Amino acid sequence: MSDTPIQLSINGLPRNGGRAVQERIRADGDGDIARPRYATSVHWVSGYRTRTQVKSGAVLQGDEPSTYGGADLGATPQELLLAAIGNCLAATYVGGLTAAGIEVRSLKIDVSGRVDFRAAFGVVPGAPGFERIQVQVALDANAPQAQLDALLARLLPTAPIPDTISRPVPLDVRIEHVESAEHVEDVEDVEHVDPVAQSRNA
Repeated sequence: MSDTPIQLSINGLPRNGGRAVQERIRADGDGDIARPRYATSVHWVSGYRTRTQVKSGAVLQGDEPSTYGGADLGATPQELLLAAIGNCLAATYVGGLTAAGIEVRSLKIDVSGRVDFRAAFGVVPGAPGFERIQVQVALDANAPQAQLDALLARLLPTAPIPDTISRPVPLDVRIEHVESAEHVEDVEDVEHVDPVAQSRNA
């Protein structure tokens, strides 16, 4: 008979997965598990189009609507922010429900809000960001509604992205002026032109 503990899986996740992560965090409070660093690299393509590389290797396409001069070939920054909120809440809710042994049959999170482009385009003074963000959660799980509501209320403050946008977080923007390899080659070609030879050939 094997002594290997049985790993129960719920909602596609191990039942005790969250507890295992907690133990690793307690063991190294300043390590990469406890305080992970996230980074993305956004590259401009053309117009308003961008290409964002993330750690997993996935590539996100960004753009603006044709209404504002874009080509509608990617997600807008506003949509990416709303998607980050929804994805973070989905992970937080499913992780917490799994730890509680509650099966999730379906989960849909709609995130929406209006941005004040009057301020963004300098038509009127004011804050150019979201005026308010609404989140609508549609959950079907095998537990009483009162229990689910209480659990989700406890989980919400632990969601990193909603927490980030709900409080002032320092934003450090540093500008570095660089020259692309193609631009440097073009400059070198111009600098090596012999003006005397050029006048003779004129």
